[in-house]
Amino acid sequence: MRGAEVLRNPGRVLRNEGGSSWYMCYFLHRLLDFRVPDVESVISMLGYTLDLVQWQLPHGNEPFSPFWYLRLPNIELPRLIADRAMLTKGFMEVWGEGSTWEELQESIEACPAAIKDPWLKEDIKFKIVIETYGWKLGDENHKDCIQKLQFIPFQGSVDLKHADVKMWLILCKTSDNSGIPDTVPDRMYFGREVSCSDRSRVDAYALKKRRYIGPTSMDTEMAFIMANMGKVQKGNMVLDPYAGTGSILVAAAAFGAQVMGADIDVRVIKVGKLDDQGQQLDVYSNFQQYSLTPRLAGLLRMDVHMHSLRPGLEEAFHAIIGDPPYGVRAGGRKSMPKPGIEIRNRENHIIATAPYTLGECLRDLLDLAARLLVVGGRLVYFFPSAPETYREDEIPAHPALQLVYNVEQILTTRYSRRLIVMEKAEKYDAKKASDHHLSLGEPMLSIDRLHDQVYEQRPGKECTPSVFDKKSNDYQDSTKRFRSKLV
Repeated sequence: MRGAEVLRNPGRVLRNEGGSSWYMCYFLHRLLDFRVPDVESVISMLGYTLDLVQWQLPHGNEPFSPFWYLRLPNIELPRLIADRAMLTKGFMEVWGEGSTWEELQESIEACPAAIKDPWLKEDIKFKIVIETYGWKLGDENHKDCIQKLQFIPFQGSVDLKHADVKMWLILCKTSDNSGIPDTVPDRMYFGREVSCSDRSRVDAYALKKRRYIGPTSMDTEMAFIMANMGKVQKGNMVLDPYAGTGSILVAAAAFGAQVMGADIDVRVIKVGKLDDQGQQLDVYSNFQQYSLTPRLAGLLRMDVHMHSLRPGLEEAFHAIIGDPPYGVRAGGRKSMPKPGIEIRNRENHIIATAPYTLGECLRDLLDLAARLLVVGGRLVYFFPSAPETYREDEIPAHPALQLVYNVEQILTTRYSRRLIVMEKAEKYDAKKASDHHLSLGEPMLSIDRLHDQVYEQRPGKECTPSVFDKKSNDYQDSTKRFRSKLV
């Protein structure tokens, strides 16, 4: 399965034609590889095929740039996408762009009157927002920029609080910024805001404000991105087989889905922990905090390797989203009852467990998804990788599932994780699945040694001296570190 077509930038503003419209999709400068799949998944969730959509690379054909162009078949789509996509700032109808003020003015004047005139009328109150990318603009320069736009014949009055239309002037200058690749060309853009993303969801559900979290709780923004990749929407049934503290479940429920969680550790599901005031906290506490309790269908003490779901149960979920244990902070375990042990109290009995390799874990996960997903439903999970061992052919496959996205998030110099998105393409066939597993043999992956690769000292790597930091009043590692926007 492929994404939408991506065109090279022709060096000019593309105008609307044939009933579809071109918009600038203004991205956030973070999680760069996730941005396009996030938007495409939202478009698919809204019921549009990606054959109707086209991307155009930013000016200079630099994919790291946040100024992509997107051709959409419906004028309502920019608003609907901005409401869900997690990595966009908004969409803009571009009137002109250029590398100099002269080029910008020439491009704006060349914009068809049919596009501009409805927003230049006397009864239209307007506002101009100046956005800088890669640098900061002083107050004096701000006024100069407004003066340079005097050639645009606005007839209406300026209203900063209740404008009928918001115009954007974006000034991109990256040549002096060490945090942005110098391959992103300097450029100026001017146009009308079509839709603006609301990022308040990330803050409202932030982990630092959540009552019940743990060391492996999924980052809030990433949890919402995973829900988008799974095309989660109101009325869906969503399963997280590795629920833990329920971060992914909360994100899916916030989008209107009915959710069900499972975890092999009964303490996480049933016991939880005590807060500073001695109150009992568990997954239900998080759902109560956000008034989402009616959307939590249930929690199961369940092991994907030896699950307790009804035999023959198929096509019960629209999405299965989870973060399998891969042995860095939490190692994988599977149920392994000891022979000859008499269970006297089933209510309190905790079954014995054994080590669970990632290869075996993912084989069980894909087979579970192939059974339980509806056709067209999606499986979304993280797959660990390391530069020394990653091989694309090791990404697990299944006859009933089709790979949609494989997106890398760099975590450290030693390892990263890849968000794998698969879609169920056909009904589950037990014989075909069994033959597939037999042909592959033992499900071993090179990444099964990830824990050792992460924590072992590299040959020839010397410890760097600590230096006293006055701000933190403590000693800090003197090694310089730079945060990549791919993380």
